[in-house]
Amino acid sequence: MLNIIVAPYEICDKGESYTKKIVSYLKNEKVEFSVYFSRTLDDITTSVQEILALGETEFVVVGNDVVLNKFLNAVKEVGKIKLGIIPTNKHDDFAEFLGISSNPIQAIKDILAKHIEEVDYLIMNDQIVLNNILVGASAEIFEIYNQYKIKNSFTQKIATMQYGDKFEGIILNFDFKSNKIKNENIFELSIANGGLSRKKHISPLANVKDGLMNFNYTTILQKNERKKYLNLFNSGKQIYNNNTKQHWTNQLRITNEDNRIKAIVDGTLLNLEEINVQVVENGLKLYTKET
Repeated sequence: MLNIIVAPYEICDKGESYTKKIVSYLKNEKVEFSVYFSRTLDDITTSVQEILALGETEFVVVGNDVVLNKFLNAVKEVGKIKLGIIPTNKHDDFAEFLGISSNPIQAIKDILAKHIEEVDYLIMNDQIVLNNILVGASAEIFEIYNQYKIKNSFTQKIATMQYGDKFEGIILNFDFKSNKIKNENIFELSIANGGLSRKKHISPLANVKDGLMNFNYTTILQKNERKKYLNLFNSGKQIYNNNTKQHWTNQLRITNEDNRIKAIVDGTLLNLEEINVQVVENGLKLYTKET
């Protein structure tokens, strides 16, 4: 049976209306399903745990990266479930990166075809991260943007224009495998399973099925170069910039002296003492469109 988990309205305002369309389609197709609406993100955790206790393993999440993150972190044994995704926006990052249809009816049709792909996910500090982690100027700008009363693509651009050149970097220590880099002053950094973050092509070379994360960053730039680099970062063209350093690895530890690292993790801003991340290869079974 399909267990449909619906995002709270305050997170995805189209979640409930999309679900009504999906329900109508499933009834016509005589597909067995249950629907679980959520008023808050914590409701998702409660619903998922109750469903798992009944022995159910097939899920559909109607929502964005934030909702997917909450869902996966409510599941104790991710490898035992099968998951379908119904994005609620054309730019829901992980779904768009995988080519999942933004049309809810087409998305549920693809799920009902039962084509499964196994994809990687990340474990960061004992938390599942499906998409990616950003540290640096983007996280600082995102914190300012979150304080705006009106949040849209226009105010996001305003925040970048006003504050994109003001971030003076964060000094971080990297440790991946036997290679150590100490005291790098970072302007922008991404750890990517999926390559999109808030519509930005942060890692166009990312691959969710290679057992590796793409780790790319640049050290602090001259003030007049910072906004230019952020524009490159938005389009994925930073990979051609000589200031960008790239690595592919399956484990990585990032620390700093203050034990305080501001990061965007699957679309949510967090303050972390450190970032200790590794790849779980082929750890999640996803219903995807057969190609």
